[in-house]
Amino acid sequence: MKERSILALHRGQPTEDGNRVPLTRLVPGLGQRGTDAFRDMDPFLLVDHFGPMVLPPGTDAGFPPHPHKGFQTLTYLLQGAFRHRDSTGGAGRLDPGGAQLMTAGRGIVHEEMPVPEHLETGGAIEGVQIWINLPRARKEDPPGYVDLQPAAMPWVPVPGGRIRVLAGTAAGVTGPAQTPVPLLCAHLELEAGAAFALPLPPAWMAAVIPLAGTVRIGEAEAGPDTVARLGDGDGAVLGAVTAASVMVLAGEPLREPIAHYGPFVMNTPEEIQRAFEDYQAGRFGTIG
Repeated sequence: MKERSILALHRGQPTEDGNRVPLTRLVPGLGQRGTDAFRDMDPFLLVDHFGPMVLPPGTDAGFPPHPHKGFQTLTYLLQGAFRHRDSTGGAGRLDPGGAQLMTAGRGIVHEEMPVPEHLETGGAIEGVQIWINLPRARKEDPPGYVDLQPAAMPWVPVPGGRIRVLAGTAAGVTGPAQTPVPLLCAHLELEAGAAFALPLPPAWMAAVIPLAGTVRIGEAEAGPDTVARLGDGDGAVLGAVTAASVMVLAGEPLREPIAHYGPFVMNTPEEIQRAFEDYQAGRFGTIG
């Protein structure tokens, strides 16, 4: 195996989104602007690590109704619970270890808010949201939503740790999330001193994002809430300097033009303008 090393390393940017939800925006990276911000991580558009935070009783921090078009969202929960509702009639509860895959396609409105018991008693919330670009030919697909319950994504032991595969295949395990772009999305936990060897298709983009702890890849280290984008090779060895929890992302680049504004990701500025017009005209629907 020709081992990949860290090609670029950047730290996420603390910010807020939705209704007062603190998060670290990991992709696009700090200082990146325009569509160039997306090319290095193609086919991934955005990665947010929201929380960890403790909701006090009575808070309504969450993500109220908002639109999307032209991509998929994969939301993975580490702590707490959220409820999802959208304009297609999709609804579900997101619990720790579970995920939801939402295809915005030609347009959707959705919300992700704390469950009623969190509103009453408070509690911890933490998770990761990933935006996955849709190929040009799939951007007008009908919108849809799929619940991915924890039982569908069990932890699987690996030497010195465990792995949960959300999409793609790693350690002989295939995740349940169906994406139109070939990719891997996995959560890996390693004990201090452990090492994990991960084969990767040579043509794929690959990145490692520690949520906690520090990992060594080649001669460099990556710590919490950083993005380690990997160079060429057909695999990587992740060594845990400390006990570590990391997201592993890899995928086949689309290499298509990107036009982006707020919650819409299309191929041309004209398509972005039409997305605004469709949303304002109510063509994305409403949450019942």
